[in-house]
Amino acid sequence: MQIYNSSKLAARKREPLLDYSEHYDFVVSGAVESYEIVAEGIRLRGDIDYDKAARMEATRQRAWDALDHLLISYSAGNPLDELRDFYPTVLDYWEVFARYDKIFDDSPEAGGHRVPHIDLYDLAYSQAVQLLSMCLLLGHSQLMPRWAPILDYENDDPDILIETLMTPFVPGRRPGVTYTRNLPYKKLQKVLDASPDKRPALMAKYLDEWYSASRREPYHGSHEAPNFTGYWSWEAAAITWLLDIDDSLFRDKPFYPAELVDHARHHYSAQQAIDALQPTRCEAGQPCPQAGSWWTPAKPDARRTFAQGEVMPAFPDSSYGATIWYREAE
Repeated sequence: MQIYNSSKLAARKREPLLDYSEHYDFVVSGAVESYEIVAEGIRLRGDIDYDKAARMEATRQRAWDALDHLLISYSAGNPLDELRDFYPTVLDYWEVFARYDKIFDDSPEAGGHRVPHIDLYDLAYSQAVQLLSMCLLLGHSQLMPRWAPILDYENDDPDILIETLMTPFVPGRRPGVTYTRNLPYKKLQKVLDASPDKRPALMAKYLDEWYSASRREPYHGSHEAPNFTGYWSWEAAAITWLLDIDDSLFRDKPFYPAELVDHARHHYSAQQAIDALQPTRCEAGQPCPQAGSWWTPAKPDARRTFAQGEVMPAFPDSSYGATIWYREAE
């Protein structure tokens, strides 16, 4: 992503409170340095058995830095295509950290103490919401299954907001049972429960109350700290896209990243994203993309159940032509 100087930041920034010297330079230069240090450490040491705690902590710092870099780049005014291109790298860094974190947890260095990769019962909850919201808003819903093992690790009760964002795109997820962090997120339940015509007004109210309701969250008051990345209700934007809420009533309100919602809607609707994750067609000779019952017109009574990854057979003597398999709806 482009890195801005002070004059370009002043001309392009979306977050009016973002300052070059007090916030932007601190976050971005720290992130770039983190990427270089960790990449060099992994290049030199690979997976050899050395201080597992240090390796875990370094890759964790890089993962957090990448998230901050992503968020502050939206606040700074970077083009959304740049954020979209950078997002898979953020996920890659989190997967590397998760691997090293588990290696540490499995080692004597951990002393039998295991902690979540992202603790949903602590202040990291807001970062989990940011990561998932940006996944959807930047057009990467197909990557959502890769977040599941990261968020599930040592977290017990499924969270309602987390699962609302994840379950449409990750087959087999359980519905959420609790809000592990109540405010401001629990206020979204009124939006989720409402009829479509009532949702715009309720989301507008949520945004009006968002900052004051966030007073116990780590981002509240963060404009007074050097790690400030901007005040945005990423979850309001993600839910607006997911439920196809008309945002004309609240798109100009503070804390609502309207450009991200427009960007997501430009790429596809939530239903199109969901449909794209449900493969219904597979050519013979290819691995089955999804377990279930499949049939082909190339042979009568050819309906059968396939496991995911199983090679779909061909019927080369069929008068029908090429063998194409179609998945039956559940």
